[in-house]
Amino acid sequence: MKQTSIRRIKGPTILLGSGTYYDFEAPETSEITIEDVAYGLAYACRFAGQCWSPILQRRVFYSVAEHCVRGSYQAEDDDRLDLAHDFLMHELGEPVCGDMTGPLKSLCPEYKTVEKRCEAANAARFGVAIADPDAIKLMDLRMLATERRDLMRWGGEEWEWSRGAQPYSFKIIPWAPDVAAEAFLQRYEELGGKL
Repeated sequence: MKQTSIRRIKGPTILLGSGTYYDFEAPETSEITIEDVAYGLAYACRFAGQCWSPILQRRVFYSVAEHCVRGSYQAEDDDRLDLAHDFLMHELGEPVCGDMTGPLKSLCPEYKTVEKRCEAANAARFGVAIADPDAIKLMDLRMLATERRDLMRWGGEEWEWSRGAQPYSFKIIPWAPDVAAEAFLQRYEELGGKL
């Protein structure tokens, strides 16, 4: 009987949905695709999956991809079309690293270092250079304030990080992961990206 060869993974790598390997020690050499990004973000739940909708009166799944798409359209609504692409692509570390909650991430500096390197490598791969990081941060805080209002059992207490951040006027009723992935890809293409 002929023996089949099995590829053995050495070191910290993961197999992406596109069939290529992502190397956490050399993310600059990885061939991640925009579909890997879209689906990785669409299946990563924000807030460690602890979302509850006061609108739907039940627990819900809310993805990082939906966060990026909604914020991207908000940039356009705010007449900041220049920020729309940057906001869509601002979570480029998370398709491969996952979405670790901010409070936990602050306790894991080594993880944050790996995530930032992956984010930089993926940004270079897709030609993303955040032109106005302060504006993206403000939009992110406003999205977080909106998400807190629409996706959490929030009692109205003040959170230090969100002091002064006003939620957007739209209401969030979350999309299914596949819908979020397709919305991400559609928005990417609308903003000039090649699929």
